[in-house]
Amino acid sequence: MKYQDLIRKAVKRLDEAATADLPNRERSEGDLTFVIGEGQWPEEIRRQREDEGKPCLTLNRLPQFVRQVTGQIRQINPAIRVIPAGSEATDDIAEIYEGLIRQIEAQSDASSIYEQTAESAAACGIGHFRVRADYCDDNSFDQELLIERIPNPFAVFWDPLAKHSSRSDAGYCFIIEEMDLEDFKAAYPDRIAEDVTSENRPADLRRWFTPDTVAVAEYYWIEYEEYEIGLTPDGQVIRDPRPPMNFVRKRKVKAPKVKWAKITGAEVLEGPTDIPARQIPVFAVTGEEWHMGEEMYRSSVIRFAKDAQQLYNYGRSAHAEIVALQPKAPYMVTPRQVAGLEEIWGAANRSNAPYLPYNPDPAAPPPQRSTPPVPSPGLMQEIGLSIEDLKATTGVYDASLGNRSNETSGVAIAQRQQESQVGTSIYADNMVKSIHQCGKVLVQMIPAIYDTARVIRILGEDDQEKQVRINEVMMDLQGRVEVNDLTVGKYDVRVTSGPSYDTKREAASDGMLSFIQAYPPAAAVTADLVAKAQDWPDADKFAERLRKTLPPGVIEIEDMDPEQQQQVQAAQQQAQQMEQMQQQMMMMQQQLQMAELEAKTMKLQADAAKTGAEADETMADMQKTQIETANLQFDLAAKSGQLNAVIQDAVARALMGVMVQQTQGQQAPQPFGQGPL
Repeated sequence: MKYQDLIRKAVKRLDEAATADLPNRERSEGDLTFVIGEGQWPEEIRRQREDEGKPCLTLNRLPQFVRQVTGQIRQINPAIRVIPAGSEATDDIAEIYEGLIRQIEAQSDASSIYEQTAESAAACGIGHFRVRADYCDDNSFDQELLIERIPNPFAVFWDPLAKHSSRSDAGYCFIIEEMDLEDFKAAYPDRIAEDVTSENRPADLRRWFTPDTVAVAEYYWIEYEEYEIGLTPDGQVIRDPRPPMNFVRKRKVKAPKVKWAKITGAEVLEGPTDIPARQIPVFAVTGEEWHMGEEMYRSSVIRFAKDAQQLYNYGRSAHAEIVALQPKAPYMVTPRQVAGLEEIWGAANRSNAPYLPYNPDPAAPPPQRSTPPVPSPGLMQEIGLSIEDLKATTGVYDASLGNRSNETSGVAIAQRQQESQVGTSIYADNMVKSIHQCGKVLVQMIPAIYDTARVIRILGEDDQEKQVRINEVMMDLQGRVEVNDLTVGKYDVRVTSGPSYDTKREAASDGMLSFIQAYPPAAAVTADLVAKAQDWPDADKFAERLRKTLPPGVIEIEDMDPEQQQQVQAAQQQAQQMEQMQQQMMMMQQQLQMAELEAKTMKLQADAAKTGAEADETMADMQKTQIETANLQFDLAAKSGQLNAVIQDAVARALMGVMVQQTQGQQAPQPFGQGPL
């Protein structure tokens, strides 16, 4: 039979998963039974007390502790954020991813799903939700992603080797559904109605099935595709590298591929099909888990509060029993005192007679009641202790439950509330981890599900809806261009927590109003933002009208109407032209200034050259005069017999002239004695 190996392996895996988790499932069933108020009295004790006419009150205080954990999820407001994680990823596409995930969450009412799943984890230790794809409508081939809750926490069976709280590391998973036999035959008329479990099915599965039902399973499992990748010198990664390309490195890769099929114990009803994700799109939210060797122990918020709840029920029942006996305290009378009045005295505890007649008996005092039953102080103390045990075992105290306690200041109350939140924070933390894993799977599946050119709706952080075209191909002068291509680039997710957008909006409104009161001129350019932040009807219309009155430089062009956009564009073009003209005039002025500076420089150079020439001519005349003077003195000295003195003086003067000429860059004159004497 086709897929027989698949069926055989799936049945074996289901038995292994159910058997491995059987102790936890039995304990979880007991927890859930206690939370809904069943099983809080042992059957033997209940039967005995009812036979004796004693009350068996069930005053269930456990749901309030479960709701306290769920309230934390509502307060932290987990939100999935998408960020680029590769060179080809962009912030714009990441914003589309994030807006699309918000739309998926809004359409699926994901906030309620998260809260209900966390409530299930608090009540019985585990809860589940999942992501699946479906067609947008009956007349379309386009698909969309949805987030769904799995109401029955015991319908999901996990790979025993999975250790992560969200079960993101699971190799397989089953979602069991019990179908009515007639419904099964109507949906699958040619298929064999055989339970998905084997003949040796686990004990906790036996009670599920009757002769009129058939158990089917949605079976998720992971297969690994092995291939080789190579790294080129320019940094590109090529799958299945082949010559003649040159590769720097090569390595083997095992890529996970998620498979899905709907099966019975005999055949495959639907599938197998590929799920475009790397992890199974089913997510567990668990309570506290401890690992003792290979065995895992899972608990809920109320696991250790069950005994305290039973003590509380017994104490209140015993107290009610004592109070009920108060009006039945008997009268102490003698037979003579009630002789002939038996009917009146027999109805004394059932009627409000204003008086009771009696016959005087000299041997006895008048009729009087005996002392009624008195509640035991020990019993009242035990009731109080059981209440404190409920708080201690769950970690939730009066301040968190809204009860009045010994704390009086706001700080003390807040600290006690924080202690309670810390004590049960594991449930909120595990919920956030599962939401983070859900976001990763959504990012992995979106490119494969939203793979056609179409218009999708996305939501902003302020819940404003916007339509965006994706995967649209446009042609330009440079070739083919993809617009908002969701299949390109790698993206990652983060989960943030904090106040909701409405809370932030209220805080922003208060802050804006306070700022405008402190600085009134700011209202002229921020009036639209202040109006938009208000929480009264038509605030958006106020903001839109105020926005149209703002000057163009204050608002973005994309937010204007077409007429405003044309006016702004014309003003921008005119401003650009004016700016260009101003730049040209400044350049011309700079050129004129440069020309004037060059002319002044040339004139100064000419004047300096003229001055230098005149100085050279004057120096030459001085040298000529000095030489003539020296010759004349020589003649006179020769004639007067003082030749030696004259020669020495002339030589000194000649040397001085040479030094002056060298300093001024002139050529040294001819040595003394070579000129005419």
